[in-house]
Amino acid sequence: MTSAKDVQDFINNEHHKINYYLSIDEKIDYDQYCKVIADSLNLRQNWEKADFDNNGLTDLLVTGNKHEGYKTIYILDKGDHFESKNLSLGELYEKCSFSSVKDNKIEYQSVKILSRLGFLSNLIKENLIYKYGGFIEENIAPKRHNILVIEFENSVSYWNRSILEMKIVSNREVTWISRNDNFLNSGVYTAKLSQEKFKEVVDLLNYIDFENLADSYEANYSDAATTYLKVTYDNLKVKNIRDNGGIGTRGLRQLYDKLIDLQKTEKWIKQN
Repeated sequence: MTSAKDVQDFINNEHHKINYYLSIDEKIDYDQYCKVIADSLNLRQNWEKADFDNNGLTDLLVTGNKHEGYKTIYILDKGDHFESKNLSLGELYEKCSFSSVKDNKIEYQSVKILSRLGFLSNLIKENLIYKYGGFIEENIAPKRHNILVIEFENSVSYWNRSILEMKIVSNREVTWISRNDNFLNSGVYTAKLSQEKFKEVVDLLNYIDFENLADSYEANYSDAATTYLKVTYDNLKVKNIRDNGGIGTRGLRQLYDKLIDLQKTEKWIKQN
């Protein structure tokens, strides 16, 4: 691919099964506020090639226009299929966002929406790396903690009436309390994670530097579900994170997704 038209044709090709439709134009349809920032960053083009997942195949980072604004996606070549996911967080979280490729990673710059009153942040730069199945904030020197217990719970919202409560202990045993979550009948279920899956959860938790994350995150819109994470580690230290909206950081969201996926992947035994 050497042109915006080539990228457009690639996305439009039904055989590639790209999950998002974007209009790849020469310029992004930013509003005046975001256009000033975009011009100052001197971004070269709306698409770039890379090998984000280090499998030797060519991936794409693409920003395009949609009728409701613009969106940035990444497309990974997995050999036998293409994986496409959204990268930009959307108008509920950001006023503007700008992405570029740096050494097979993504330099993501954005102006965050800080409150429901419309207060905005300065331009924030984050280095994102593809790990654990998605793009998360890069940590060049992750610490290694002894994780004893992981407790995870979410609350209901106007849009989602399900509740998930899960507890994982260091012997890899996991307890799931099911209440109106559309997977199993209400009750208490247990399972035992494989060493590989437990290690993946623990490694991700350590990589996102949970110990130094904020204790609380707040969505700037109403009716958001709240996620609660409690980690007991090392010599019985405890880290609690309250995350209204469930998008405190990209790393946290990746962790939530992995814990929620356990509902579908594990062999659950009902206890009562």
